[in-house]
Amino acid sequence: MKSYDSIIIGGGVIGSTIAHCLAEQGLHVAILEKNEIASGASHAAAGLLGVQAEWDEYDPLYDMARKSRALFPKVAEKIREKTGIDIGYEAKGIYRIAHTEEEWQRIKEIRTWQIAAGEEAVLLSSEEVRKVEPNVSSEIVGAVYYPTDGHVLAPALTKGQALAAAASSAEIFEYTTVLQIVVKDEKVTGVQTTEGFFPCKQVCITTGAWSTPFLKQFNKNYGTYPVKGEVISLKSNRPLLKAPLFLKRFYIAPKRYGKYVIGATMEPHSFQEQVKASSVADILQRAFSILPALQDATWDRTWAGLRPESNEGRPYMEAHPTIQGLFVSTGHYRNGILLSPFVGEYMANKMVGNYVY
Repeated sequence: MKSYDSIIIGGGVIGSTIAHCLAEQGLHVAILEKNEIASGASHAAAGLLGVQAEWDEYDPLYDMARKSRALFPKVAEKIREKTGIDIGYEAKGIYRIAHTEEEWQRIKEIRTWQIAAGEEAVLLSSEEVRKVEPNVSSEIVGAVYYPTDGHVLAPALTKGQALAAAASSAEIFEYTTVLQIVVKDEKVTGVQTTEGFFPCKQVCITTGAWSTPFLKQFNKNYGTYPVKGEVISLKSNRPLLKAPLFLKRFYIAPKRYGKYVIGATMEPHSFQEQVKASSVADILQRAFSILPALQDATWDRTWAGLRPESNEGRPYMEAHPTIQGLFVSTGHYRNGILLSPFVGEYMANKMVGNYVY
């Protein structure tokens, strides 16, 4: 079996981006994915780049998210040049809307600290919102518009990163389940898989909600768990929105070809990917109350994704303290798509810096 410098376990957006960044730095890389590239949470994600729309209060991830958002124009251009894939990057902003006076006061408070942090945040009354987005309900109290937020097509981004890695000589192995990370004398020597043994000097765990068995080699308390999110897509023959609407973990995102992605529910510790009829009813009810014109849209489809939350409430992005060549980057929860450009560069630089030739 051929030997690799670095093996990435998991072909989601985080793993594919790390692989791309490593391959561009000259390392011989393999991505091992138990299903298909972009078949998990990265396929299900709505692709919102909601740095300001998502963050209610400052934390260290906020700065990382800002830096990552700024990388997307370069990422979109590079993927298009190397693979021909259009990741659907749009920087038309996001509206965080308020349905009640309490929400209105809250988003104004959030706007204050974000402006202090150097971000743009435009306060809009209900009437001002409907001047730019006339289909939004008149019951909306107001909104804050974040002009530098945006969105992408998450599956296209993930597949684009993987194929861009392949264009830089990385190899992709789908339907290859990793059974064990093999360590000898405190050094990674390879991985045992359903397709045989893959020798390597480095391994990075990027297996999302399924990471816990591998993380036990890091720390007995480390682990990830799924937070199921159900999503709906509708189609409209006329444009209803220019930019996504965001309301307390709920969103309506206009996509290409007249599609509107709406969601999502939150169900911790569920690996069940079926969509409940009651969830569909709840999502549609909320969507119609925000954007009544959606009642005339037609059905497209529905699906569920499993967001990877960590036991620590923060992503794991580190090298093993004693095992040479063992790395992890998982548990990015709702923000894997958004954080992926920064995380890819960060982890690749960490791995290259620790590479033993």
